Amino acid sequence: MSKQQRLEQANEFIKVVGSHGRRFFYNKTHDRYARLELDARGRVWFIDDYSGKRVYTHETTFTSKWRGFTHGGTLKDLVKALREYVVHGKPLHPGYVAPERSWSEGNIWGYGPEEARKVRQEAYKIPMFKQAA
Repeated sequence: MSKQQRLEQANEFIKVVGSHGRRFFYNKTHDRYARLELDARGRVWFIDDYSGKRVYTHETTFTSKWRGFTHGGTLKDLVKALREYVVHGKPLHPGYVAPERSWSEGNIWGYGPEEARKVRQEAYKIPMFKQAA
């Protein structure tokens, strides 16, 4: 599968997340979803749904502050995993989708049980997740 095909799958996943629960990666005011883009060198950029800014997702030798990224650390880690999928074809662990809390009920994203089930069910249809052994 090509980088472009994996990019399309990653963007499909971003839309799934933006369509459920708290609608991360979707901005109602601007009526837009976040998305990933590939540049001519094959590097992945995140286009933020709120700020509209293009954020470089790769590690750099200078401090990478992800300026323009308006989501928290959990979603930043998800975007990094999406980058690895697009660039290297590394499948995502299913636990990235509405991650369950180990110390209490619920999930880190703050989705209700039904919304968490819906987003997982729809996301896992996209062939970018590790399959259970």
